[in-house]
Amino acid sequence: MNTETPPDLKKWEITRQKGKLRFILLRGVLGYGFPMFVVMTLFATRQHNRPITPVMIAISAIVWAIGGATFGWILWAFTERRYQKFLAKQKNG
Repeated sequence: MNTETPPDLKKWEITRQKGKLRFILLRGVLGYGFPMFVVMTLFATRQHNRPITPVMIAISAIVWAIGGATFGWILWAFTERRYQKFLAKQKNG
C-alpha cells in the first residue's frame, strides 16, 4: 500500500495550519467573492443600462462577500473531509 501523502494533501497540511478563517477570507471572499463582485456589478449595470449607485454597490458587495465566504467554507469542508479520509485510511492501514 502506498503510504505517501499526495502532493495536494501535503499543501493542504500547510494551508490548514494557517487557519480556517484565513482560508475562507483569502480563497473565498477575496479570491472568489471580490472578482465576482467587480464583474457582476459592472455587468449588471451595463446589461440594464443603470447607473452605478452607492446602494447598488453596497448590496452587491454584501451579496458577493457572503457568496465568497460560502464558497470558501464549502471548499474548506470538502478538502478537509478528503484530508481526514486520507488520514483515517493511513491509520487503519
